[in-house]
Amino acid sequence: MLILTRYATRRPVAVTVVAAAIIMLGWISLKGLPLDLLPDIQSPTILVSVKSGDRPPTEMERLYGKQVEQRLFTVKGIRTINQVARAGNLIARVTFEWDADMDLALVDIQKAIASISADEDVDEVVVRRQDPRELPVISIGLVTKEALPGLTELKKIAERMIAPAFEQLEGVAEVRVTGGREDEVRIIADRYLMDAHSITMAELENRIRSANIDISAGTLEEGDKVYLVRGISRFNNTEDIARVVVKYDRDSSEKSIPVRVGDIAKVIVTDKEISDLVLVNGKEGISLSIYKEAGANTVKVSRDVKKALTELNKELKNMEFSVVSDEAALVEDAISDVESSAVIGIILAIIVLWYFLRSLSSTVIVASAIPVSLMATLFAMHYAKQSLNLMTLGGMALGAGMLVDNAIVVIESIFRRREAGDPPAEAASTGTAVVAGAIISSTLTTIVVFLPVLFIKGLAARLVSGISFTVIVSLVASLGVAVFLIPALAKWFLPKDAAKEINPGKTKVEAFVSGLLKHPYLVVAVSFIIVAGSVFTLMGLNSELMAPTDPRQFSLRITGVPGQRVEATRNMVTVIEDIIRQAAGDDLKAILSEVGSLPEDDHFIREELTGENRARILVNLSTDGKTAGQVVKLASPMISELKNIEVSWELGTSAIARAIGNTGPPIQVEISGQSIDDLRKTAGEVLSKLTTLPELWNVRSSFEGGAPELHIILNRTLCDGLGVDIETLSRVIESALDGKVVTEMTTGDEERDVVLKIEQGKDAGLKSIPFTTSKGERLTIGDIADFVNVDGALEIFRRDQKRVAMVTARIRDGVEYPVAKAATESVINSMDPGPGLSMRLTGEEEEREKTFSELEWAGIISIILVFMVLAGTFESFLHPFTVLSSIPFALIGVAAVLVPAGRPIGIMEALGLIVLTGIAVNDAILMVQTATQLIQDGVERKLALAKAASIRLRPIIMTSATTMLALLPLALGIGEAAQLRAPMAITIIGGLAASTITSLFVIPCLYLVLDKLRFKRAKA
Repeated sequence: MLILTRYATRRPVAVTVVAAAIIMLGWISLKGLPLDLLPDIQSPTILVSVKSGDRPPTEMERLYGKQVEQRLFTVKGIRTINQVARAGNLIARVTFEWDADMDLALVDIQKAIASISADEDVDEVVVRRQDPRELPVISIGLVTKEALPGLTELKKIAERMIAPAFEQLEGVAEVRVTGGREDEVRIIADRYLMDAHSITMAELENRIRSANIDISAGTLEEGDKVYLVRGISRFNNTEDIARVVVKYDRDSSEKSIPVRVGDIAKVIVTDKEISDLVLVNGKEGISLSIYKEAGANTVKVSRDVKKALTELNKELKNMEFSVVSDEAALVEDAISDVESSAVIGIILAIIVLWYFLRSLSSTVIVASAIPVSLMATLFAMHYAKQSLNLMTLGGMALGAGMLVDNAIVVIESIFRRREAGDPPAEAASTGTAVVAGAIISSTLTTIVVFLPVLFIKGLAARLVSGISFTVIVSLVASLGVAVFLIPALAKWFLPKDAAKEINPGKTKVEAFVSGLLKHPYLVVAVSFIIVAGSVFTLMGLNSELMAPTDPRQFSLRITGVPGQRVEATRNMVTVIEDIIRQAAGDDLKAILSEVGSLPEDDHFIREELTGENRARILVNLSTDGKTAGQVVKLASPMISELKNIEVSWELGTSAIARAIGNTGPPIQVEISGQSIDDLRKTAGEVLSKLTTLPELWNVRSSFEGGAPELHIILNRTLCDGLGVDIETLSRVIESALDGKVVTEMTTGDEERDVVLKIEQGKDAGLKSIPFTTSKGERLTIGDIADFVNVDGALEIFRRDQKRVAMVTARIRDGVEYPVAKAATESVINSMDPGPGLSMRLTGEEEEREKTFSELEWAGIISIILVFMVLAGTFESFLHPFTVLSSIPFALIGVAAVLVPAGRPIGIMEALGLIVLTGIAVNDAILMVQTATQLIQDGVERKLALAKAASIRLRPIIMTSATTMLALLPLALGIGEAAQLRAPMAITIIGGLAASTITSLFVIPCLYLVLDKLRFKRAKA
């Protein structure tokens, strides 16, 4: 090592130039790094959707549910398969192990279910990876300020002008337009006129469709020219449709006369019957959902869209745009918050250096480790294809406090060599070489705690990967800076006369430690009793996956009476919006409601149920006003008083939960079995019991809200005898109810559906709808069928080849997750579900158990690796135990900062404990190494331990203070992003403070106790 340090002092210009080059490359890399909220977690989930007409849920499950399961279980790496069967749709959620190759898994699933696509009764089979990053980057509401343009024209403007303007922006993949109105051509047939001319629905439909075609007749040669001959007969207006001849009749004089569509029907252009609509700030309008391209920078796309929006506002002055949701807003706030916290932390660390070193040149030398190390990290991130997110920036902020640790130890050692009379170059090289072993050891102990990430899989590994990468790279860079750059700069800039040393109480500390060493067994015993008490209190906190947030954006889902039309649902939503406006007051930025059966999205498979009696309200609040929790607390009592309305609130979902696609309620009770009746009954019992728990609210069952169905039961014997054609009958019923799309009319570049519908009288019903059989007989539907009203099944859930019912609930404000979980489990354990049924807690609880199991395993491996590094450093199996005792001592400080708050331990606190495993031992390493060296030099053991505490007091205080102060701004942050970084920072600060104190006062006593035991064993 002395050779390397002497090289640095002999070639200071070369070393400095290399450092400058690293800073320049890092700065260039910074501009190209994408910004995101979290690392690419890549949820190991694939969704499969099977669509087949309007089959009821029970039939979808029977025909395709079991078949899909059997085929999917042949795919390797699947952990669970969850299915939900709805009317005409079956959705399977396939969850793989976290280490599965999802690209290969997608191909395997497509192959496994390929044969289902060949079924002629299947309309569509879609396979998609669930990637929450494919959700809209920004959602915009659009309404008109005046009566014109109307909703139909507004939608055309959105689709033809606004959406293309956004899609031209770099990074924008697509703009999805929802809401508005569309017009159609409606042919309203008069059944009596049709009967008078003996025209059936089949004849009318076939004539309209066959008349709306263009005919290619071939080519015509004329001279040296060749013409393509085409017959143009497509409909261009309603008159074209009205003129279509359906048949020829004879008048009283037996003259043939044409019967045209206009003779037996009205042909009009009107609005389509809607099944969905969008309300923007209470007014019907348009929703624009903007999706980014894969790998595009979320923040940049959002900024470009807002800039383009400003230009559109100038052109479309009679229209009003409202940004309802912006994913980049949280990213920008969180990233800027962490960046500012890191900068403040670095400034505080430099102030500490100045206070203790009292030399501008010395402070600059030590502080040079920060920019060089951080820029080296950015340069490495660029080539590792990492993004700037909360985890990587958190790792850099964590590393920023530790980057100067090695430099402090080196510069302090160089100072001592100068005081001993060594010339500048010799002092720089020798002083660095003396402590090189200690700083390498302390750096390695911090680095190795992140190595278990290579051996664990799952959410924990995905989250900690960004932190581990930045910390490892920055610490390796800081070690290189300490060994090469610090001695090179020290040779040039270190003052010839050592600055006056700040004495933080060396004499008093030495005397105090000497007093403690007179009673080492007592000190050690009391310390471990305190450790035991701290561990006991920490275990009493229990654990949770992630603390819920109180964001500025939330949503709620509304369910009305089954069978309710979209217009009635709109009125219901309007009332609820008014209540929310009243509760939010001036803090409401925007509110957007999606009402009814939402159209399918090509980007992802929609798992939530939609229908005309359902709506989703999205609320966006200002950043400096009421939070979502406060608004809900005011609005919830009033909304709960509304009759025939079920409300499911969606708030408090953590950013990590959104990233992995788990945005459901935190409490989910799964009841599995085979009988739907038994599941319905048990789910009702669980629902009623959970509703009484004060810890829970918004309790819901998967069996609630089934839509009513009217079953038409045909008399097959009668139908066969009368010659009733089932296809003709279905066509008649469809035309009588919603109308049937038979063709399209083209006007310019627009195409409108042409819908054939039978005009209904005031008292007309299904039973009185007439039709003509193949034998020419006139009948009504009531002549050949019975009508039965039944309660339709809303959804049928399956999990791993069993039917399941789900009862979900949200946790009341002020109640911790472990308390709510315990209350729910007590209900589950007190119930006897009956034969063939079982109950368990799923959802977030499953991921929590798996994640904490992985983190516990990672912690154990980290301690073993740290022990190995220490054993190799001290060439002893005894002294590593002395140093490792800093880890349990650190738990005293962790308990001191976490227990008073009473919050359960989440993922970020657990990650903080793992990081502590590596950095809590650094001070103890310095202490033990110094004491060992003094003892080897012949100093009496107790005196050596006391002197080691006084000698290393200043560097220990400096290194610990810089690390803790660098993390302090992160710990004090507020906002939704704070729950992702503050818990880890608080945990490390508390643990590091305790380990620093115990390293100075308890470690010497423990060293002495273990040394005495070694001598006794040696004598024996």
